[in-house]
Amino acid sequence: MNTAQGFYEVYKSLPKKIQKEVIDLITNDNEEYIHICLPALVDGLTELKEIKAGNKQSRPVSELLKRNSRLLKAI
Repeated sequence: MNTAQGFYEVYKSLPKKIQKEVIDLITNDNEEYIHICLPALVDGLTELKEIKAGNKQSRPVSELLKRNSRLLKAI
């Protein structure tokens, strides 16, 4: 799976409101860069696969944000 496919899998699992925000960020004409932490993306895909397979329970977004806040601060 390439990075674009991975990003799309994560994107599909987002709520519609967040999907719209992601699209707005991508299509924003400002010359700001969007930083995507590849290890976090890979972790997210792995976790999605485990949840879909029934090997792991889903968690609320607030818990995911707490867990990934360290990664976001590093960027």
